[in-house]
Amino acid sequence: MNFNTINRLLIIIFLGLAFSHSSNSQTISFKHNNTVLHKNDFFSISITFSKDGKKEFNAYKSYQFPDIADMIKSHTYFYEKEGADKTYTITQWYEPIKIGVKNVPSISIPTKNKTFVNPAFTVTISSLVSDEPIEPPVESWIGKTKLQLEIPAIEWHISASTRDLYPMQPLHIKGYLLIPLDNTIPFTFIESQEQIDLIKKTIKNNNCLIQNRDLGNAFKRDTITKDNKEYLQLTVLDQFLFPQNAGDFIIPSTEWYVYAYKKGTHDEGIVRLPEKIVLKDKVISIHVKELPNVGAKKIIPVGMFYIKDYLDSKRIRNGQATYLTIVMETNTDPSSIGSFEFTSSDMELMGEEIVSLRILDGEQWRVRKELKYQINPLRSGEYNLSDAFRYIYFNPVKGQYDTIYPKSVLTVYGDRISESNAMLTNDAFYNRYTKQTNNTLFNSNQNDLFNYLANLIILIMLVVTAILVIKK
Repeated sequence: MNFNTINRLLIIIFLGLAFSHSSNSQTISFKHNNTVLHKNDFFSISITFSKDGKKEFNAYKSYQFPDIADMIKSHTYFYEKEGADKTYTITQWYEPIKIGVKNVPSISIPTKNKTFVNPAFTVTISSLVSDEPIEPPVESWIGKTKLQLEIPAIEWHISASTRDLYPMQPLHIKGYLLIPLDNTIPFTFIESQEQIDLIKKTIKNNNCLIQNRDLGNAFKRDTITKDNKEYLQLTVLDQFLFPQNAGDFIIPSTEWYVYAYKKGTHDEGIVRLPEKIVLKDKVISIHVKELPNVGAKKIIPVGMFYIKDYLDSKRIRNGQATYLTIVMETNTDPSSIGSFEFTSSDMELMGEEIVSLRILDGEQWRVRKELKYQINPLRSGEYNLSDAFRYIYFNPVKGQYDTIYPKSVLTVYGDRISESNAMLTNDAFYNRYTKQTNNTLFNSNQNDLFNYLANLIILIMLVVTAILVIKK
C-alpha cells in the first residue's frame, strides 16, 4: 500500500467521523416560563430544535402539546433564529382557568439517534392577580389573519319531570349536556362549578323546598340515543323541588357555556384563540294545582303512601304493653310526612318514637320513615290496630283525600295483672334488671324472729362492753 492510498484512506475516515459527529450533534431542548404564576398569567412551553433539527421542526409543526387540567391552549408560535447558532422553536401558550396546583405531563420527542424527554412537573396558579401579567406576544400578523371558529355540536338542556302537580309533590329537575360521541371539534369546560351554582340560584324559588342530589363534584355520565344518533349525556344538576303553595311559577331560561377555538394559519405560525360559546335552554312553566278544601288548618301530606307494620308481641297478658312498628314509604318532602293519628279509647298510647327518616337512593324520589308506638291495652280481647291508628293524606292519583291504617291484630288475654310492665324500655341496661323485679311489698310482720335475734345480739354486746369498762 503506497503513501497516496494511505492518505486517501485517512481522509475518508476523517470525513466519516466528522459526518458521524455532525449527525449526532443534534439537540432538542425544552423550556417553560415559570412554575408559580399569578391568576392572570399565561403559561408557556417551548421546544427548541438545533440547526440540525430543521427536519424534525417542520414535522412537529402539527404537534399537539399535552392537555393540562384547568388550562386552555391559546396561541401557538413558530420561530426561526438566524445566525451561526440557528435554531427552530415551537411555543405553546396556555391560559389558566382555575387556581391551584396543575400537573404538566412529560413530553417525548424521538429522533433517529435519540429520544429527548422533558419530565413531568407541576405549576402552581396562585389566587393573586398581577398588574403586569405574563401574556403571549402580540404579533402584527394575527390581526391580519382570518380566524375560523368551529362550534362543537353540544346541547344544553333543563328537564322537568312534570308540568302539572299538587303542592309538596316532587318536581324532578335535571340539567345536562349532550355531546355527540363522534365529536371531533375541541372544546373546554370552563368554570363548571360556578355555572352549576348560578343555575341553582336561577331555579331557586321562595315557594319551593329544594332537595339536591349529590353528584360528588363530578358529572354523571351516561350514553343515550336521540334522533338515531348517540350522545354522551353529562348530568351536572339533579334536584327535586317541592312547591308549597298552589299557583303558577316559571323556571327561567338557563345557560351553560364552554370554550371553543378560533383557528388561523399564517406563514409565520398558527394561532388558536378561545371563544366563549353560550348554550341556552328555554323557560319551563309549572302549574301547581289547588288542593280540595277540608276545613282543617293542619297540614295534610300529599303523595303516594305505602306502609308495613308489625308488633313486637302479637299476644300479651292484660296489663302488659307492647310496641307497634310502622314503616312508611312515600314520595313527598320529608318535612311534611308527620305521624299517625291515635284514635283508640280502650288502650293507652304510652310513647312515640321516630326510629329513622332517610331518603332512598334511586331515580325516583323515595323517603322511608320508621315510627314506633308503645301501647298498653286496657281490657282483654282482640284489637284491630286499624281501629287505633290512621293516617290521612291526599292521593294525587285519585285526586282526593285518602286514609291508610295498620293491619296488625293484637290479642290480649286473662285478667289484668297487678304487676304491670306497661312502661317498657329499649335500654338493654335496664332490661337486665326489670325482668327480675316485681311490685310485691314486704309485710312489716314478716321476719320477726330475725329481728328478735338481731336485737338480742346487740344487747349482749352492750353488756360485755360495760363489764370490760367497770373492770378497768
